[in-house]
Amino acid sequence: MKKFILFCISCLIILTGCSSIPGPVEESYLLDKTPAESEKINTLEQKIIEKNKERQTVEKRLKEISPLAPQTEEELKLLKKENAALKEMVNFYSQNKDAVNLEKKNKELKENEELIEQKTNLFNYQKAETEMTQANLDLKSAELNLLVAELNYEKSKIAARNREKQGDPGNQGGGNFFTNLFSKPDPDDKYGYKKYENYYKKQQEELTKAEKKFKESEKKFLEAKAAFDSKNLNK
Repeated sequence: MKKFILFCISCLIILTGCSSIPGPVEESYLLDKTPAESEKINTLEQKIIEKNKERQTVEKRLKEISPLAPQTEEELKLLKKENAALKEMVNFYSQNKDAVNLEKKNKELKENEELIEQKTNLFNYQKAETEMTQANLDLKSAELNLLVAELNYEKSKIAARNREKQGDPGNQGGGNFFTNLFSKPDPDDKYGYKKYENYYKKQQEELTKAEKKFKESEKKFLEAKAAFDSKNLNK
């Protein structure tokens, strides 16, 4: 499972472009764990696997629906061109007092305008669904990021405790003149693990943003769906 989790994290960096993800905690410092710690690590690893599956499902759905709105938009362009041509014909037959053809073209114009309205509602629905699904994908990615961050944060706490027990001096163990001159050790970050806590907190903030964006897109989708359904149900 460890190899799979590391693979997931590597893929996550590529997929999200999140090169700021701290590297994994050294496994050699994680050998001594309490039963509760082992259970928590295993639970987080399982959650990462499940969340990655959820993300892949949403990603697949996004690929399926992404072409729909552009296709409908192209159909709308053609219908609007046809609408303009029909209006010119209606105007022509009206000026020439051709009642038979005028009635025929007025009927065609009405049908075309109804079709434009239907296609417009369909386009708005498809566009809103695509945007909501993209926001959902971003949300799943944020949830996955947070789980990975939490896993590494928990591991860093275990590693810090074990290193402390072993008497590891960490960054307080001296160094040569130049390293001490240009790199002052942080007394509150003895083993350089503070980055895991900072990254975890950052991902909590990113998740909040993703949740807000998804709720907004979901609201727009429901509005577009209601407009689309009302026109189709009232036919």
